[in-house]
Amino acid sequence: MPNYTGKTLKKFLPVFFIGLIVFSAGLILYFILKYGIDVPYMDQWEYVGFFDHLSKGTLTFDELYRQQCEYRQIFPNLVFVGLGALTRWDVRYEMLFSFVLALLVMYNVYRLSNILKYDAPWQKWLLLCLASLFIFAPIQYENWLFGVQIEYFMPIACITTCMAVIYSGLRNVLKLIFCVLLAVISTYSSVNGLLCWIVVLPLFLFSEKAAGFFQNWIPLTVWLFGTCVTITFYFTGYESPANFPSPFEFLKHPVDALLYLMGLLGNPFRMVHALKPIIVVGVGMLTLFVALCVYVGRYFRDRVLLFQAMPWLMLGLYSIMTGGMVMTGRLGFGLFQSLTSRYTTYTLYLPVALLFLIYVISTHLAKRTGIKEWPLLLLILMAAFVVYVKADTFNVAVNDLKNYHHNIRHAKAALHFVNYVPHETCESKIYLVHFDELRQKANTLNKLGYLRPPLAESNLLQNITEADGRAGEGGAFNALTKQNDTLYLACGQTNPNSTGNVPDAILLTYDDTLSRPVVFTLYNADSLQWKKSFSVNSVPYRPTYIRAWAFETETGKALRLKGAFLLE
Repeated sequence: MPNYTGKTLKKFLPVFFIGLIVFSAGLILYFILKYGIDVPYMDQWEYVGFFDHLSKGTLTFDELYRQQCEYRQIFPNLVFVGLGALTRWDVRYEMLFSFVLALLVMYNVYRLSNILKYDAPWQKWLLLCLASLFIFAPIQYENWLFGVQIEYFMPIACITTCMAVIYSGLRNVLKLIFCVLLAVISTYSSVNGLLCWIVVLPLFLFSEKAAGFFQNWIPLTVWLFGTCVTITFYFTGYESPANFPSPFEFLKHPVDALLYLMGLLGNPFRMVHALKPIIVVGVGMLTLFVALCVYVGRYFRDRVLLFQAMPWLMLGLYSIMTGGMVMTGRLGFGLFQSLTSRYTTYTLYLPVALLFLIYVISTHLAKRTGIKEWPLLLLILMAAFVVYVKADTFNVAVNDLKNYHHNIRHAKAALHFVNYVPHETCESKIYLVHFDELRQKANTLNKLGYLRPPLAESNLLQNITEADGRAGEGGAFNALTKQNDTLYLACGQTNPNSTGNVPDAILLTYDDTLSRPVVFTLYNADSLQWKKSFSVNSVPYRPTYIRAWAFETETGKALRLKGAFLLE
């Protein structure tokens, strides 16, 4: 009976772990569908020109190829334009595209996991389940909910696809062709995409199925020639971005540079929102990776060990080298900038690589020492540690994701009134710089029909919405206080809306000569308790009544708050 139960459990475990993988991926899909917002945000406003020129028939290759920050991202740009043309630039489809790229990475990791030897099938699926907790981690919330971050997913999708192709049964000539094409796509997706040429080459040279072919001078020359040509074209006419720190900052502050890099490497394994512990985790992971590299180097002549370890060594090296590139370009922003959510998409593949490397080397140790329990023991320890950390930080990551969503949601409400309320006076902003340029681009998109809902055509509340006159249900306008000769402070509280959230914005209106409410300013932070200062000069009619309204962008409805104050 016990033996029968053990066999049943072993058969059930792979199904259980596969279910957890599907659940972790499905949870991210749920977050995208629930919290993704259909509005351009921050850097996405730089792409308005693509759609303007596309509508006029003047979009050129040079415009798509042109350097943006440190990137020449022609392939993400093609995705933006293609999806935008099909969906009238609903940026949520870009988020879904990023999710599909993550699925591709997960599939490639699965393909690569098949080259390992396992004592039981459930061990492979446990490793894949642990890897999925990183690949589909909510801590990447900036990249899940910000469509433009496709450029962060494309290089690793290309690199892991190259790895899967090299370890596949394809003809070697086809492997070379596919990998060259993928390396070009990787290069012209993000600046760290250049690493594809570097980390894929060792797999060509040491893979059992391809080594003989690629150690021949012709395929090797093709690969090296492609590397040189691609990099040469990439950096021809390249200019360091004017508003970014000097790339040589690390030479002036080498200790800070090392700490920044450790912060980047430790952030995917974040256990607390504090820099020092995350740096310690980064040091630990880098030390462990180096130790595993030394072990593989020590037994370099063991072709089976090298064959199984090489893809994971290169995957970890990709994250470390990418971390070094980010550190070089961003160190001047300060050490805490290393904890930025979006960078975890670059560096999470170090812990993924470590999971499989530890298993590979523990299997090798078991054969050398005769202690067969090594793989099982280390696998259980890794699983316990990863699950503990991920469970401990899950709520924090999800709360950060929700806060990011709320910020964009409130900023979208401000965008709705961008022609009437100065964007720089809003609490949550859809774009942090060049507000006049934002207004111009917003009106361009509005004419194309790419903003949903369209911009307000008037600041008369009755023309903007079906204003609901049931005062008091949305909350209260509690006070209007004179601060000095020109400045007033309005304050109050609102009730949660039908979805349990803070209203998108609080609109302040004055009554014109026909007693119509006119929007003149708004409050759009994520708080039920609100305060808003305004200049008396922004109200052209006095005496007049100041009123407050809870506004929902998607429905276009405003609910008047209880209370009104006479401004004399």
